[in-house]
Amino acid sequence: MSNALLLAGALVVASCSRGSEPAGNVEAGRGPATPVGGSGVAAAVRSAPAPGVVVPDEELVDQDGAPVRLRELAKGRVLAVNFIFTTCTTICSPMTAIFGRLQAELGDALERDVRLVSISLDPATDTPERLKRYAEQFGRRPGWVFLTGSRERVGRVLDALGGRASIKEQHTPVTLIGREAEGRWTRVDGIAPPARLAEEVRAFLSRGPAAQRASGGSPVDPAGAGRRPAGAAR
Repeated sequence: MSNALLLAGALVVASCSRGSEPAGNVEAGRGPATPVGGSGVAAAVRSAPAPGVVVPDEELVDQDGAPVRLRELAKGRVLAVNFIFTTCTTICSPMTAIFGRLQAELGDALERDVRLVSISLDPATDTPERLKRYAEQFGRRPGWVFLTGSRERVGRVLDALGGRASIKEQHTPVTLIGREAEGRWTRVDGIAPPARLAEEVRAFLSRGPAAQRASGGSPVDPAGAGRRPAGAAR
């Protein structure tokens, strides 16, 4: 079975709750809605600004058992963050497969300009070794990290990034994309396909360090306004 067919089949899943109803087809991330949270309530893939997101200066552990500070991961790069756990039987595999495909969409920008981050919602179960085995199933490359840690530290990170779910099996599909240095974030709700997420990421790259390298000048936002110097009045 081809990767495309596998991904298409995966996209019919709507939440980690075993009782979820199957979703309709999704066209380019903007198609018919999919039920979330096992409630039967449909929610289309949609993106919106996520004001107030601050990357916490917490130390977690990656799939290799190495300590990782989130702010170091975010330094000089766009982050794309999702929230998964390895014993999830529904949306986590499709979401992780989409990040696997997103790596190819990003090409050379992965690790150089963008990092993908998958944070466990079940740190008690998801040891680094378990996350590593899980990540290998989806072809993880440098630039994509899986994070776990103590329940307390992971909880603080989830709260800061808006990823906490009171019942992990009922968490909804969320991808958070942004640049910590600018304090600018977009929240994508729903199971968005790789091309849609790549589009959201490129919106940040168009005014960041990658754009500066390409132009030989200062990053400029899409509207043509120069980037406001740090500390300048808003």
